[in-house]
Amino acid sequence: MFRFLLTVISIIVLSYFIGCTNSQSKGVNQNISNQPNNQKYPELQYVEDFFDFGSIIQGEVVTHTFHFRNIGTDDLIIKDLIPDCGCTLPKIDKKIFKPGEEGFVEVIFDSKGWQGSQYKSVTLRSNSIIREKSVTIKANVVPHD
Repeated sequence: MFRFLLTVISIIVLSYFIGCTNSQSKGVNQNISNQPNNQKYPELQYVEDFFDFGSIIQGEVVTHTFHFRNIGTDDLIIKDLIPDCGCTLPKIDKKIFKPGEEGFVEVIFDSKGWQGSQYKSVTLRSNSIIREKSVTIKANVVPHD
């Protein structure tokens, strides 16, 4: 009798674990198969995201152009350009870029009132997979004689 009960309990426990395993793996497979394979998305990729001007004289205005590309499969829309300082002015050639299309953002830094090592960033806010991506410039501002 004891052996019979042990066998029945073993079968019930075993079938429970097999049933749970199958239902969990079915759920995983269903989630994978429900994901669309042809989803479109834009993706901003910089050619470079950092530039060092080296030493510049205080009061000098310097400019660098950062190039980027939409490596995604949908239109990239630049929603905003956000400088981290009033001394930095960003300019962009346009706001919408087709897949594979290249663009640029120009960063103008006015060193008036600044001295020493300066790092200034501009953030591009877009509809890309990563919503905000920044570029950074560096300058060592030295006083003029």
